[in-house]
Amino acid sequence: MLGYSFDLLPRDLEFISQQAYRTPMRSSSELNARIGCTVHVKDETLQRSGSFKFRGAILGVRNASQGIVAAGAGNFPIAVGLAAQTLGKPACLIMPSDAPAFKLEQARRTGADIQFAERSQLAERAETEAGERNWRNLHAFEDIEMIAGSFTLGLEIAAAMDADNSNSDAVVVACGGGGLAAGVALALRSRSISAEIYVVEPETHPRYARARAGGAPIRIDPVGDTSCDALRSRKVGARAFEILENSNVEVCAVSDRLVEDACRLLRKMCGIQAEPSGAVALAAVLGGVVTKKHTRTWVIACGGNAEPEC
Repeated sequence: MLGYSFDLLPRDLEFISQQAYRTPMRSSSELNARIGCTVHVKDETLQRSGSFKFRGAILGVRNASQGIVAAGAGNFPIAVGLAAQTLGKPACLIMPSDAPAFKLEQARRTGADIQFAERSQLAERAETEAGERNWRNLHAFEDIEMIAGSFTLGLEIAAAMDADNSNSDAVVVACGGGGLAAGVALALRSRSISAEIYVVEPETHPRYARARAGGAPIRIDPVGDTSCDALRSRKVGARAFEILENSNVEVCAVSDRLVEDACRLLRKMCGIQAEPSGAVALAAVLGGVVTKKHTRTWVIACGGNAEPEC
């Protein structure tokens, strides 16, 4: 299929489906009228741990022979901590000291050991901790289990699209390290769904756009800050990049202002309490980045770990 094997997927997809929730698809006539097309929102804010990350985390933790180490700003360590708690394995979570307080509290509730490091040192600290403990170091978007988790999300979207077939559909997904977008794209293309796929980044962090322009993942220097704390990675993953480049996707960017508007609309019109990172996909639709030729748009609200106000 691509330059590496997905032989592990058949049995592992079943394991993920047994552990993760099959999240609902939501819609709103008010939202449709506001945007000018039918919008279906895949609500992963209701996933275990509050984001899509749990899907891959539960598989990664299961595959760890002893304990698990995970580094990230919030959703990923929360998911790994909960997965470890679920499967009865020890976990060490490496988080930045400036992580959002709400996410830090969610991570603490999993009972995992939490260590702090500067954002620029998270990966290095995770490698050190994993080596000293002789535990698995699970990466948020480089490891195949995380892409497998996103693949299951893509399969659920594919099933919904098959049941409501249209040749003018578009699928819109946020991109940080690219694991979510890659897994979803791979699932859709593996089911021969030719709908256009839009991969959305904060305009301050154009990792995938820069990688596409240069022909390979590169570490970027952000041009500013973003409220999308889960999408601040500096580099798109190598596996994710290969998958996306072989999946005929479009890449686009949105401002924090559009993200704020999307958060508000999701909350008001769909009853979805998305964090800023979870509203990036809808922001692209709201801002007209996704072209008007699509009569139906499938949007992923990928995370909801935020205080009551977005």
